[in-house]
Amino acid sequence: YQRRVRVSSGINAEYGVSAQDSPILLASKDFLNDVIAQDKHLTMHYVIHNIGSEAATDVKLDDSYGFPTAEFEVVTGSLQASFDQIPAGTNVSHAVVLKPKIAGAHNFIPAMVNYKNSNGDDLVTFSSFLDNNPILTVAEYNRKYSPHLVDWLSFVGLCTPVLLIPFLTWHSSHSKYEALAAKAKKS
Repeated sequence: YQRRVRVSSGINAEYGVSAQDSPILLASKDFLNDVIAQDKHLTMHYVIHNIGSEAATDVKLDDSYGFPTAEFEVVTGSLQASFDQIPAGTNVSHAVVLKPKIAGAHNFIPAMVNYKNSNGDDLVTFSSFLDNNPILTVAEYNRKYSPHLVDWLSFVGLCTPVLLIPFLTWHSSHSKYEALAAKAKKS
């Protein structure tokens, strides 16, 4: 029983030392839009933090599996990014602008980040998970978020006669009485 404890604490100590001396990358993935809609731009933002004590090298971010070309069009940027080095205690960011081609629920899976430590060992981490998010249809988006200019112009057009006719009637009679009052004052 004592041997097992010693071996296990030796392994823990060894892993503890190697974890302290290696890069540890934390990756986050988020969209900067409040609403995701079909045929509207969607900006994805990635941030990779190195919380380890040494630099991570040959860092490769890949999110191409999360955005298939049949469902998304890349407008600006790339779903893959590489960084030569991320020093300890620093972070890097990357952004890509996409356009969803289809509407419905979409599962935004984590992006994969591959990197190497100073020994050349290949390490992998994943970004945060965004869960299922709805992608609105164009009609649904317009109904909820468009400025409805035609509706407002129709409303103003219909309200104008209702407000203008009583005002013109009042103004006409007011002008008559003012003219009569001015005439009576002169005489």
